Amino acid sequence: MRILVVCAVPEEAQAVEAGRSLRHELDVLVCGVGPAAAAAATARTIAENSQMGRAYDVVVNAGICGAFRGKARIGDLLIATDSVAAELGVALPWGFQPIDELGFGTNRIGCNTVLTVAVEGVRGEILTLASITGSDGIAANLAHRYPDAIGEAMEGFGVATAAQQAGLPFAEIRGVSNYIGDREVEKWDWGAALKSLTTGIREI
Repeated sequence: MRILVVCAVPEEAQAVEAGRSLRHELDVLVCGVGPAAAAAATARTIAENSQMGRAYDVVVNAGICGAFRGKARIGDLLIATDSVAAELGVALPWGFQPIDELGFGTNRIGCNTVLTVAVEGVRGEILTLASITGSDGIAANLAHRYPDAIGEAMEGFGVATAAQQAGLPFAEIRGVSNYIGDREVEKWDWGAALKSLTTGIREI
């Protein structure tokens, strides 16, 4: 099986390489930060490899993330059941209306759970945002709007969209580096998050 693993930054890609398994043929792509860069780079890579007769079977988004307090701890591995574009819709004075309710598509893409069945971690929705949540108030609002969400990151829905449009299964796994809310960077633990990411990739 040929797997394309998409990471935002080189540190995540290095953690994936450290967990590389001999069971599958695995390519690691560093796409850049954010959903637009992730979608564009993933779509281009899928298309280029398909044209060369090296089509992928699965696409995985792997990286670090923030977790909602009470859902997971720093150093845990999160496995997405769905990738959700949390900001895709209309922000109204009385609340948020997702794009699904407007009839213009969906803000959610289901993940392939067969691929990650052997991966140990916390399972639930992972939100994709174009900006990191930097306040407890915004975090609480997101948790209210998406009660099944366990974490947030910035690339998942972009990678998932490219995979879906290419007809490929998609999965998302992420190591927790911080809690979502007030931005206390000094309390983030990239090392623990990247270590859990290495372990998770090894189990795929």
